[in-house]
Amino acid sequence: MRQKVKNLSKGEGLLNLGLRALAIGAKFLLSILIVKKLTVADLGVYGILQTTITLLIYILGFDFYTYNAREILKKDQKSLASCIINQLAFHGLVYLIVIPISFFLFMYGVIETKYMLLFYLLLVSEHLSQELYRLLIVLKRSVIASLILFIRSGVWIFLLALIWFLESQTSSIYQVLIYWLAGAWLSVFVGIRMILPLHSSKIDFNWIKKGIIISLPFFVGTIFYKIMEFSGRYFLDYYGTKEDVGVFTFFSSLSNTIFVFVQATVIMVYSPYLIEHAQLNSEDFKKYFSKFKKKTLINTLLGSFLGAAFIYPFLIYLDNKTLSADIYVFFVLLLATISFCISYIPHYKLYVFNQDIHLLKASIIGAVCNLFFNFILVPNYGVEGAAYAQFLGMFSLLIAKTAFSFSRKT
Repeated sequence: MRQKVKNLSKGEGLLNLGLRALAIGAKFLLSILIVKKLTVADLGVYGILQTTITLLIYILGFDFYTYNAREILKKDQKSLASCIINQLAFHGLVYLIVIPISFFLFMYGVIETKYMLLFYLLLVSEHLSQELYRLLIVLKRSVIASLILFIRSGVWIFLLALIWFLESQTSSIYQVLIYWLAGAWLSVFVGIRMILPLHSSKIDFNWIKKGIIISLPFFVGTIFYKIMEFSGRYFLDYYGTKEDVGVFTFFSSLSNTIFVFVQATVIMVYSPYLIEHAQLNSEDFKKYFSKFKKKTLINTLLGSFLGAAFIYPFLIYLDNKTLSADIYVFFVLLLATISFCISYIPHYKLYVFNQDIHLLKASIIGAVCNLFFNFILVPNYGVEGAAYAQFLGMFSLLIAKTAFSFSRKT
């Protein structure tokens, strides 16, 4: 059985890598499309929209999946249908609170009102797709999860590129959002088909209440992490221009592909087994964790090397003076991504043994560090300052998680 799991993991890793490589390629293509057909400032507008939707997705999700994942993998847990239906009921309650509050984004001009309808349709579809993706990973159907993600963030980009190539009509950010919406909803429909049928189940409010309590540290930790990842864009939008946001968004997206690569080839494949064997208190956990650690380090270094090697040819092809002048930003953000990828080694050592409070503390430390340096550096150094702030935040996160993992009582 162990050999079967090993071979399965290798096969899943390759298939995940293929699908994620297509998704990564699509993101590269989208950056090229917007920079070539539109402007870097338009990329900044898209970056703010994407960032805000991403942040709200995590608020809607409340990291409830972290509780549900461990519940589903328990041998004595209630049925899968019950877990899913209770989670959906919880999200429905959160929607009733978050959606009305989010209108302030338009009142204060964070997002232009002309994007309001598309914004909310994207928000709902992206959140549902995200939860389906996570559920499929827990169910050890990582290839299907990668397919869902590819439909959500890849297929529509290739279609858009084809349309823009064949047609001479004027391109716009609005058109980008329409195709994004189509891809997101298609991924939701496919994801639902992969999980159905589910029998009806009574909503268990006590179970949901317990999940909220357990998920709260993860949720707060995730919000603090997202502050590290995205705060630089809002600081640049306030102190600088949409073009500054576009530059940061461009290089941040490129550097983040390293994490996407590591997630597809390592984290998605090994995380369910790490959770399961930790729950069973199995000696096999050490073997799985050893492989997880080794592969995370190797794939992080490999992805970083490839990213550093191809950035110059990529910028030469784009022939954009604004981006070429700020290429140093990419290498600083690359260091930030490397720190984040490696932080997943102590992260899972803490997560699978329910050391949630330590993960929360580490996220707070990283976010406070990030915000402090954004306040200090962005007004004076612009995009470069935001990049350094992100690196220092991620590096602090790595150090904190590592320190807490060594102090963990076993």
